[in-house]
Amino acid sequence: MSIETRKLTKPVYKRQQFLLSFIKELNEPLTATDLQKLLFLYIKKNNLPYYDFVPYLYGGFSIQAGEDIDTLQALGWVTNINGKTLYIGENRDFSINLPFVELEGLFFDQLPKVRGNNLIKLVYEQYPYYAINSQTANSIMDAEGIDKINSVKEKIKKSNQVLYTIGYEGITIERYLNILIMNNIQLLCDVRSNPLSRKFGFSKCNLSKYLNNIGIEYVHIPELGITSDKRKSINSDKDYEKLFNEYNASLYSRKEAMEQVYQLLQNKKRIALTCFEHEPLRCHRHIIKDFIKKTYNVDATDL
Repeated sequence: MSIETRKLTKPVYKRQQFLLSFIKELNEPLTATDLQKLLFLYIKKNNLPYYDFVPYLYGGFSIQAGEDIDTLQALGWVTNINGKTLYIGENRDFSINLPFVELEGLFFDQLPKVRGNNLIKLVYEQYPYYAINSQTANSIMDAEGIDKINSVKEKIKKSNQVLYTIGYEGITIERYLNILIMNNIQLLCDVRSNPLSRKFGFSKCNLSKYLNNIGIEYVHIPELGITSDKRKSINSDKDYEKLFNEYNASLYSRKEAMEQVYQLLQNKKRIALTCFEHEPLRCHRHIIKDFIKKTYNVDATDL
C-alpha cells in the first residue's frame, strides 16, 4: 500500500504531534533552515520542552526535530517539494481529527514574517550563542552582530588542561553537545566497548558526525570498554562494586590504552571520556579518570 492511499496514523510521541501541529499551522512550504529557525524561536519564546537546539552549521538546529520531520514525511503527514516541507494531511483524509498539541498564545504574532537570510540574521542577533559554529554568519551579519558572536566565543574559550567525563543517560543529543561546547571540549573519547545505542544520536556513526560539525574530534577506544555481558547481571551496589574491582584489576592490561588517553589530553588539553550512565560512580569511566589523574597528576572532573 502506498503512502498516498494508506490511512493516516497519529504520530507516536507528543513532540512529533506538536511539530506536526506547528507545520500545519504555518501552512506554507518552508526550507529546512526556515522551519528550524521558526521552530527555534517559537520554542524559546514559549519555553516549551519538546526540542533542544545546538549551535550547528547554520545556527540553532534540533537534530531530533530533523529526524521527526523525516518520520512525519514517511507517515504521509508532510511532503517535501523542491526542498521545502509542507503539511498535506488534510489532502489525504478530511475526516481525520487528531488531538494535536495546542500551540501557545497568538501563534502568528510570535513569529517573524521574514524568511531566508533575513530570518537567520534575526535569530543570530537575538541568540548569538547559536551562531558560534555558523558557516553563514560572516556573510549575513553586520560588524556589530559579528562582535556579539565573537564575544560569546571568547567567553566559552578555556585553555587549561582538564580531563572530563560525561554520560548521556537522560539527556538529549543537543543538550549533550551543548555541555561539551560550553566546556570547550576539543575531543571526545568514547570508552564504550560497543558504541551502539538505542538512544537517538549516540551511536558511533551519528555521534562522530554531529561532533565533527561543531568542531569537536571523536576517538573510540574500545580497549577501555566493559563488554555488555558483564553488565547483564548487575542488580545492586554490590554487583557494581564487584564489576569495578574486576575492572581495576585489569588496568595493567589496558596500560597502552590509558597512555593513549593521556597523550590525547596532552595534545588537545580539554578532552572528555564518555559512556552511557549519568552517574559517574555507576560507570567505569570514573576508574579511567581516577587512574589517569593519579598516574599523570592532571586535573580531572565529571560533567
